[in-house]
Amino acid sequence: MDNIKQNDIRLVVSDEKTLYTPFDPEPEFNSSVKEYIRSKAAVENTGQNINLTVISRQPLDEERFRTAVSNWIIEEKALFRKKENETIRMLVGMLIIGSLFFILSLALQKRFEVLKYSLLPILGSLALSKAAGILLLDMPTVRAQRWMLGEMEKQSVITFEYVHEENLSPDKELV
Repeated sequence: MDNIKQNDIRLVVSDEKTLYTPFDPEPEFNSSVKEYIRSKAAVENTGQNINLTVISRQPLDEERFRTAVSNWIIEEKALFRKKENETIRMLVGMLIIGSLFFILSLALQKRFEVLKYSLLPILGSLALSKAAGILLLDMPTVRAQRWMLGEMEKQSVITFEYVHEENLSPDKELV
């Protein structure tokens, strides 16, 4: 466990209200906070644990923040499942269409010699090429994202730091 690196994400908060969507009764991060955390969590080495440090001048409702993180992970998992299902449907569709076009062109080619030079085999090869691209590029990405979300849910650490105005460096922007 010692050889696993930490991905440190630092979130500087000036006002707790700016973290959450204003009309949602459940603690839910606003879109800029979600995008910031998502961009920082998307590291090349997905074997890293995530350490989220929240820096604030004022004490925050830590339980509300942790609930918002949990709600965000649930939302991310739902979006991921939707994307994963779309990718699998596209893969199956391209395999079926490409195979059908090839089989159809081979079957009709014996009757009509000119079909050998038609769009039918070209469309079949394009569909199978797209399916191969999904298998080689998209599916490994889907597996890595699934693993990353699971690890983020299991092994992420949230810490809170409260600093005084003079201790907060001027180059840090507050959310």
